[in-house]
Amino acid sequence: MDVVTQKAMTKKSNLKSAGTKVSRGSKQWPPVKTVTSKRKQSSEQNRTTKSMSKVKPIVPPNFVENLFKQTRFSKKEIVGLCKLFKKLVAIYGAESTSSVAAMSSVVLITIPTQGFDRLMFREFLQIEFGIATEEILTDRIFCFFDQRNDGVIHEDEWITGLSVLLKGTQDERIKYTFTIYDLNNDGFITKEEIFSLLRNCLVKHPQDEDPDEGVRELVDIVLRKMDCDKDSKLSFEDFSTSVNKQSLLLEAFGQCLPSREMSEIFVNSINNMQ
Repeated sequence: MDVVTQKAMTKKSNLKSAGTKVSRGSKQWPPVKTVTSKRKQSSEQNRTTKSMSKVKPIVPPNFVENLFKQTRFSKKEIVGLCKLFKKLVAIYGAESTSSVAAMSSVVLITIPTQGFDRLMFREFLQIEFGIATEEILTDRIFCFFDQRNDGVIHEDEWITGLSVLLKGTQDERIKYTFTIYDLNNDGFITKEEIFSLLRNCLVKHPQDEDPDEGVRELVDIVLRKMDCDKDSKLSFEDFSTSVNKQSLLLEAFGQCLPSREMSEIFVNSINNMQ
């Protein structure tokens, strides 16, 4: 008898002595506990799969759809902007709070709201678009974006505002710049407002005895050129007519729009967001 056969016979006799029946082709079932644990595992996996199917996507479809209707961005660009917004907020150190009315009109609760505050937004304008203007202008741009007027630029406000800056029509951009320059929101850019804007953005020379005198002369020149109805202030009609005649006057009182090159770089970056 060869060694292999001898080993097989020994194994068979050992099984018989242990009271175990051996039959050719018989199926060896796993212990009951093993089967039960596998069933539990399978059940848990099914529950996990179902719960995962209920998890909301990072960018809700209705959020994208609404912004697609309100802005000039494509749906892909909106998704990219949402991802970029979260990254930038994290980079600039981002958490502000806003008071939100609860179900009862009497009780107010405070919930954390991610977004840009004024300082963070100013850094964003400078780093991403090269808009390094005086605080008076960056503050006005912030107010244009902050439609809720709660001191925070939220995700939807950010995307809506960028639509004007990056893809706005000529009329939209004229309306935007007029709003920025109308410092007191009274519907006119007054002589005093033009003086304040130009005084902040013009370089002063130490040798000038009265640096403001040159600013006042420039204000008079601007008014003669742009004040169509000669009432010593610029209405929206005055401003719009002047800009349509000479496009360089769009940012006559300070930079508040990104250059075409910077706009294209930014839009390309959001199209390539992973």
